[in-house]
Amino acid sequence: MKTCPVCGEDIAAISSVCPYCESPQPAGSVRRAAGFSLSPIANINVEDGLPTVDEALARLKARLGAAEANGAGLVRVIHGWGSTSGGGGKIRPAVRRWLAGQLDGGRFRSVLPGDRYSHTEPEGRALIRRFPELTSTERQDRHNPGITFVEL
Repeated sequence: MKTCPVCGEDIAAISSVCPYCESPQPAGSVRRAAGFSLSPIANINVEDGLPTVDEALARLKARLGAAEANGAGLVRVIHGWGSTSGGGGKIRPAVRRWLAGQLDGGRFRSVLPGDRYSHTEPEGRALIRRFPELTSTERQDRHNPGITFVEL
């Protein structure tokens, strides 16, 4: 198994295209023990398995620490954007509040919500300049309310 660097889903190691988001897969992107690919951009999927808000935040905190230890420069936090019934979700606002507090405390260099990310926006262009690997996933990530980028 390996993790898709775009959507964070587990896929077969031999897959050249993700069956979930249909993004092309880089060769040799095998999962590490801590659950991250070998890319300088790590993915943390806090919504996997339908956790409670507290479980999702605990997962985020633990995996951010692991991403930092593994030398990731940028983390794509996959938190989802809410329920399909239109009632909204609780994980996304909780994750974004926690990340904003950590940013204010100086732990991160930047935090960029996916709904404000695009190569046409100044914040998005700056992030792509620092992490050119993002150009391969810009189409899927652009204006995506279900993700947040965290620059470590």
